[in-house]
Parts: sequence; structure tokens; C-alpha cells
Amino acid sequence: MLLLFTICAATSVAFAQRRVALVVGNGSYQSVPALTNPVEDATAVARSLRSVGFSVELITNTSRAGLQGRLQRFGQLADGAELALLYYAGHGIQVAGENYLIPIDARLRDARDVDFELVGLPAALRAMEGARSRVVILDACRDNPFAVQMRGLSGTRSVGAGLAAVANVDLGTLVAFSTSPGTVAADGGGRNSPFAAALLEQLRTPGLEVRQLMTRVRQRVVQMTGGRQVPWDNSSLLSDIFLAGAGTAGIASLPGPALAAEPPSASSEADPISAAARAEAMARGIPLPGAAELPDMVTRGGRSPLVGVWGDGRWGNGGRDALLVVLSVDESAGTADVINAFGPPTPTAWNQGPAGWFRIRNAALRNGEINFQQRNGQQFRFRLENADTLRAVTILPPQANRANPEVGTRLHRLS
Repeated sequence: MLLLFTICAATSVAFAQRRVALVVGNGSYQSVPALTNPVEDATAVARSLRSVGFSVELITNTSRAGLQGRLQRFGQLADGAELALLYYAGHGIQVAGENYLIPIDARLRDARDVDFELVGLPAALRAMEGARSRVVILDACRDNPFAVQMRGLSGTRSVGAGLAAVANVDLGTLVAFSTSPGTVAADGGGRNSPFAAALLEQLRTPGLEVRQLMTRVRQRVVQMTGGRQVPWDNSSLLSDIFLAGAGTAGIASLPGPALAAEPPSASSEADPISAAARAEAMARGIPLPGAAELPDMVTRGGRSPLVGVWGDGRWGNGGRDALLVVLSVDESAGTADVINAFGPPTPTAWNQGPAGWFRIRNAALRNGEINFQQRNGQQFRFRLENADTLRAVTILPPQANRANPEVGTRLHRLS
């Protein structure tokens, strides 16, 4: 009886410790221009994942039937696994706010063909739901290859640029995109796409938690693309995930029997940006830095009513949805630490660059007013009107070519 219990327990632990991955690279499209890098990207990612202990299935240049079949098999492998990871490189589009992966044999004439020719991201997520934790990495935000064919769309299903933000994911899931929602990622002129190259630099690093890993990938891609591409992720993970192991200073990356996950405590990994503010940003396609990248919101020398997250309006950036995050205020030094985050450009925006965010650690603080200027010459001023309202003034640079370069609006407190 004791022997039987020992064998069953060992089998249970081994089952819980399994880490499985499905890696997909689609480049040889039949009805649209081919992509150079996805197969190379997927092959390199599969090799790296195997080297850190994943059981990996690699598929390249697959049809819709082939991709659906592999996802079904992957779902079976993911049942009871400690971690299931899906990496996809290739074309992807959003239709009516839902994301789709594009098989190489897809042929689209209008939005009605989407359900019959493509594979929806929700289906892929459902296939992985049997795993304790799930990571999805999508290098699939390249421009819509079917834009010309799909101009005559049904009025109820719109096609957007890039991929859409994933507002709701099951607990224990991280979804990472190679660029911000609604923007387009580069395939790259080298052996790998900028996103895949940055990911490969970090995948084998022990002791690097997956959210920290994605932060490093984001930093590297922004550096490689001059800020034109900003990777984005959305996480509901309840525990730390170390793709290459926790390292000597951390806990074991493959724990024993699976226990009920506990949410992180407020004192460790507290997010200075509230869940409501993040939900608002996600709904508008505005990228925000992860909690690990941010300090606590504090005020040196006393609490300032300026500290918080402000939004509810299109301001600056020529008509984009945007948020102002005031992380801290130092009254004695006359500075504020702020983040300006902005969504995808609208058709009337003078600046058609991608969505993104930047941090100004020493914005000027004079007489209760925050002032800073972007590199493109755009100037911003923010003054508190009351506890819940900021008066925002944007002065557009000459290249905006606007008759009235000064734009005023009001921002409301989100957190």
C-alpha cells in the first residue's frame, strides 16, 4: 500500500511538473506576400525552449486544418501540465475586436470568410485551459495582408490594424504581443524579427521571471526600432513563472504537487496603477508599463493630490486617447515623475506614430503645475482644478501645421 502511494505520488508530481510548448511559424503564404522570418523565428524559439526543459512541438507553414489539429493535440498535452506556452510567428489580424491567426492557405474576400479561413485566438486559449499556468506569445501584428481583398466588408465587422488588446483572460494567463494593440510590428531585415531577436536574447536567462523577461524584451525592441515598436503584454498570472529556471537565488522552477495559487500580497509586487485604470487603458489600446517597472506612487514631503492616474479624454498627440500617470511629486526639488501613455493614432492625428508610453522622471513642477516637452516638440501643462480634475493644455509643434496649436481639455482621476 505504501509502495503504491509512493508511485502514485511520484507520478502526480511528474505530471504537475510538465512544461509543454507549441511553437508555430507561418511564412509561406499562398495568396498573399510571404514573410521571411517566421520560420526562422519559430525554429530558434523552439530550440531555446527545449534547452530549458520544455517538451516542444514545432510546426511551420501550416494550413488551417493542420493548425486546428495541432491545437487540439496541444490541448490534450496541456491538461494537468505546470505550464503551457504557445508561440506564434506569422500573419495575424483583428476583426470586430477579436484576434485571428492566419494559416498559410487562408483566402479572404470579406469579413464573412474569417470564421471559415482563420483560427481565432480564443480557440487557442481554450485549448490551453487545462494547464496550471499559460503563456501566449504572438509575433503576429504585421500589417493586414488581406486589406485590398477585404475593402467591401460587412458593416458589422470592422478590420483594424495590428492585433486588438485582450481585455479578459483566465486567471493564470499571460498574453504577450510583439507590439502595442492596434499597431504593426516589423518582420525585420535580419535573420529574426526585432521581437524574436530580443526574446531569444532573454529566453535562456535563469532567474528571470516571465514578466521581467517581457520588460527586458520591450526595452530591447524599443531600442532596436527607435521607439517605433513597443511590445505589450496582459497578465493575470497568480504565481512567478521562470522559463529558464529560478536560478540559485530563487525557488525551484518546477515545484512539487500543484497547490492552489495564492494572489501576490499587496506589500510585494503591488501595482501602483489600479486595476480599473489598467482596464480603461486596455479598452482604449493604450499601453502601460508593467507593475515590475514602476515604483510605488509616493510624494516626498507630503502627499500631493497630483499623484495618480488621469484620463477620460483625447489630449495632446493630435487627438489620440491618452493617460497621464503621476508617479511621484518632489515639492522641494520642483520635479514630478510622470508617464505619458498614448493609444493608436486616429485618422485626424497629426502624429501617426504607433501607440506607446514614455517616462519623464524630472518633469518641471512650478506653482502646482506640471510641465514637460516631448522630443517632437509637443509641450504639455497640467494644473489641478479640484481633487478629481486636471486641466490639460497641449501646445503642438510647428510641424503639426495647425491653425490653433494650443489644445485644452480636462482629465479625470482614474486612480
